[in-house]
Amino acid sequence: MRNQVFHGGPDPENVDLDALHQVVSANADHIVAIYAHGHVTELEPFFIPINGELAALHDYSEGSATYWPRHGHATDVTRSEILEALQKLGPQRGDRLLESFALDIQKDLDGFAARESIQTLVAPPEPIVVRWDLRTSGGTIRRVDRFELNADHARVWHSESGTKPYKAFLADICNWELLKERLLEELEEQVTEESLIREELFPDLKQHVPDVSARVCVADGPFGDGSDVTITQACKRIAARTGIYSSYTNLITLTGEAGSGKTHSLLQFARESLARGGELAPISIYISSSGKSANSLDTLLDASMGRTLILNSRSVLALCRAGLAILVIDGFDELLGFRTYDNPLSGLRPILDALRGRGTVILSARSSYSEARLRQDLELHASMDWPPYVTTLELLPWRPEQLRELTHRLPVEEARAKMSPEIRQMLTTPFFCLAFAVWARTDKSLEFLQFVVETYLQRERRKQPGQAGVELFSSGVLADIFSEVAEMIARNAVAEVSEDDLELAASQALDRDLTKEEKRRLIALCGMSAEWAENELSFKFTHLAIAEQFLARQVARLPLDQAASLLFSVAISGLCAQLIVSIWRTERGNMPTELIAALQEKVTAAEPYDQRLPGAISLGELWAKVHGTGDGPRSVRRITVESLELGGSGRVSLEEAHVQNLTVGPDIELRLASSRVDRLDLSKSTGVALVGDSYKQVLELLTQDELAVGQSRIKHALGLADEVTEDITEIDSYFKSNIALARGPIIVNSRDFAPDDNRLNWVREYGLDAWQGFVRRMQEEGKITLEKVNASGRLKVRLRLTEAFDEQ
Repeated sequence: MRNQVFHGGPDPENVDLDALHQVVSANADHIVAIYAHGHVTELEPFFIPINGELAALHDYSEGSATYWPRHGHATDVTRSEILEALQKLGPQRGDRLLESFALDIQKDLDGFAARESIQTLVAPPEPIVVRWDLRTSGGTIRRVDRFELNADHARVWHSESGTKPYKAFLADICNWELLKERLLEELEEQVTEESLIREELFPDLKQHVPDVSARVCVADGPFGDGSDVTITQACKRIAARTGIYSSYTNLITLTGEAGSGKTHSLLQFARESLARGGELAPISIYISSSGKSANSLDTLLDASMGRTLILNSRSVLALCRAGLAILVIDGFDELLGFRTYDNPLSGLRPILDALRGRGTVILSARSSYSEARLRQDLELHASMDWPPYVTTLELLPWRPEQLRELTHRLPVEEARAKMSPEIRQMLTTPFFCLAFAVWARTDKSLEFLQFVVETYLQRERRKQPGQAGVELFSSGVLADIFSEVAEMIARNAVAEVSEDDLELAASQALDRDLTKEEKRRLIALCGMSAEWAENELSFKFTHLAIAEQFLARQVARLPLDQAASLLFSVAISGLCAQLIVSIWRTERGNMPTELIAALQEKVTAAEPYDQRLPGAISLGELWAKVHGTGDGPRSVRRITVESLELGGSGRVSLEEAHVQNLTVGPDIELRLASSRVDRLDLSKSTGVALVGDSYKQVLELLTQDELAVGQSRIKHALGLADEVTEDITEIDSYFKSNIALARGPIIVNSRDFAPDDNRLNWVREYGLDAWQGFVRRMQEEGKITLEKVNASGRLKVRLRLTEAFDEQ
């Protein structure tokens, strides 16, 4: 209530007087308690005792000072020492509300008046009189305006047609309806430009795309409780609080990944605010900083408002202070000319100081970096005069039902269902979903990720003109930079790279040092995105699929030996392998068989060999995509792959291979040597497909009739004779080899050593008695120890191998 009244607002309506009295009484009790305890020895002239009770200064003039005691009525004091002390200290007196109003009028008129033309007369109880010259496109107009505070402390203007709110005065001098009309004209140009870009990138989709209302998660605070609402609802909440003084500027950061719809949402918000008629509801002054060059936000505001012939940076801030406008800066992290990305507070501070704890500013950035960096800067500069209150709006991905509506309408649902989980996750972002819709309706000569990346880079090019209007980075150079970053991330096995590494990647892509302008711009361009982590600026790819695409591109663009070395050092996924094959075929006109041969040579030469070798994993994924289906004999050595499907015809030989899931087609013969297959699927083939004793290297066998687990069942499923053997050496060798290949701890029941984990079903191969005998022999020989395990149910033990286990 105090903030509202003392800073130009009327007395609040419907105040709970009982609650207000409780707050005031409690505050007074605290003051009296502090005084009684003797914490402060010198209270005069702000507090003095009157009739044995502490009284607080309320007001003073040259002849008297008014004090309010804890109870009872105010008392006028004329003691000379008190009045002299007050004169020396010079606190605001008498008509401080009116004087404060006059100062605010001068600040506001500074953005509209001719230079040094403002003359203000404050002579209570008469109204404030201001003589000044209004700047117009046709010259200056001499004006005399009068202002005062009404009985409810509301600031009012005496217009020719009667008393009106102070806001009406500011609206009058900026020709409110004409201003809205001109701002709307400029905004429509922005909307048209966005539409043209979308039409260029996504032709013929406009009539098919439903109007999907974006949703945001609103941080807990004055605008929400941490839940998600539509962007329209959030903006209405923001507009409703714009004119309420709260002692701080509301700084709202709208964050979201590239292509999530930030610009579209803010343009719609600004458009709706300018389309309203009649009442003096706050308008949105939309400023796009994407690709703009300015040495300050003031300069950007002046340049953006020049075409209105009404506003400049100072008058925009005057409207914001009065609650008539909300300043919207779109693409704050893309502004050139000064390093707002390094230190966003340095760019915002002049604006925040000019707003003096009032108004609302909305910033959009394509990542959480700006908001997090801004918060840290505010903590480091806690003593700044006008710290803002920061609220985050996080733009959320499309919901499944919104995505289904779009994909059914286009229609591309069938194509979407065939995509990998990584790509389906990407489609929850509007930009990538629209790109997918375009791709699904083409001849699909490119993989989707290749297509979407080219579309994305085409979009980014528009945001990066240099100082002379020349592109800083072409699409090809941007792709090379991202490819270098993808290699760094993969080699370091981290999700992000530092700013220094980012600049190094760009230098490698350009084969030269970066210019200052390129360094500044690079930070915003590589917002695939940027994050603030561990007190350092770092960069990462928002979607794993995008990182896979650029890593595949890097492999394809490197010389053969370097590409093989990269794959030997970095384990790639099946998606990345698929992309490598597609890009290699597009760029070089053939399959990457030479690359596979070079990588095979490196893996074969690796000693000692471990199935977890990154090169073995890369070789497995790449070999599966190139040679998994084919005609004629083919072989590979030392591959590790999760899923391998063999199709076509001919004999396939796998040596020292580890395959989790292997599917064999009807015309394939399979030979396994020193390999391990966790599950072999012969449901489309027959037992004849297995050559020789290959079945001995299979843990589970799926046929048309059953799932066989263990050698006895596998032999039975294949129609082979099950030779009974009591050879302890063979049994021990079997159990030892499976223990060595086990991926986790071996935990069994303490009484009979039976496992509960299905992954340990191999212990039943020779029967539970044979397994029990093996464990006891190993205990007696000191090769296995048993450790108790804390677990629910039956008592369990862990088999712990000793150093003697591998001894013959």
